[in-house]
Amino acid sequence: MTEEVRLGNGGKAFAGMKATAYSLVDRFSGRRNALVGAALTRIILGAIGLYYYLRDYFHRSFLWGPEGVWPWQNFTGPDDDTFSIYALSKSETWFQLAFHMGAVVALLFMLGWKTRAMTVLHYIFLWSLQQRNPMLLDGGDNATVIVLVFFVFVDSGARFSLDARLRRRKKAQPDAESMRYRIGSLLHHAGLLGAILQVCTIYLVSGMYKVQGERWQNGTALYYILRVGEFGWPGVNHLVYEHATLVVAMSYATVFFQLAFVFLLLKRSLRPFAVTCGVLLHLGIAVYMSGLLTFSLTMIALELLIMGDEHYHRIADRAQRLFNGRGSLRPAADSG
Repeated sequence: MTEEVRLGNGGKAFAGMKATAYSLVDRFSGRRNALVGAALTRIILGAIGLYYYLRDYFHRSFLWGPEGVWPWQNFTGPDDDTFSIYALSKSETWFQLAFHMGAVVALLFMLGWKTRAMTVLHYIFLWSLQQRNPMLLDGGDNATVIVLVFFVFVDSGARFSLDARLRRRKKAQPDAESMRYRIGSLLHHAGLLGAILQVCTIYLVSGMYKVQGERWQNGTALYYILRVGEFGWPGVNHLVYEHATLVVAMSYATVFFQLAFVFLLLKRSLRPFAVTCGVLLHLGIAVYMSGLLTFSLTMIALELLIMGDEHYHRIADRAQRLFNGRGSLRPAADSG
């Protein structure tokens, strides 16, 4: 009798787990979340990619060309086994063609035209450019190319894109019950999870390294960072590093935030707070360490992916009430 009861309880537990699993699959396959955040992330990452091309446009041959500052033999040597479309030919014509194609792809990715295909192409062209001259990398590029792999599966063109505008004109409605839509939704959420885990990994690893450093432990790390002339703005950084108490407080706050970031995300109501702190942190880095501008903007873009659509809708509604404006982040119809 006891054995039957045990098996019966075990069967009920298994049935409960099975029902929960089916419920989760139905929940994440029937609707796509974080579409607003994915769109904002796409726009910023595309703008940063375009910035890479336009920033040194008139010096492109010197920086990335076949006869550029980074020797061709270093780029194509036996020790360099990374793929780059620039390695296919040493022709200046091929370089110019690939470079300008990469800039166009970055623009189309930012605008959201044929978004999924442009995501793949943007990854290929941006990776290729970065491998041509690794001396120009700053950390943000590494995070970008990793996240772009996940973004291939994310429906980042569902909002604020040419694709979404075209669907609205055609009044095209996705069939939320179709197997194609459901599989796409599961891949969308898997891509989101991968990108968010990458952000969490960056913060956690950075925080763990900092907490082991003597200057972070005694609160003086930011003082030395702000005194680095390569990154700082003359006449600006001294406004912070001349105040000892502020430097110590900001040093400790940086470490505590990076270590706590992952745990803040576990509670849905705390996610806007975590994202706000992350954005402020990287805005500070962008201002006081101007050499890391693209890294800061990349991290801000990735953090915007974390908040759900309801958070953005709430912000938009409050902004409407505050400024008595028109328009909304809410779509007229769910474009999937």
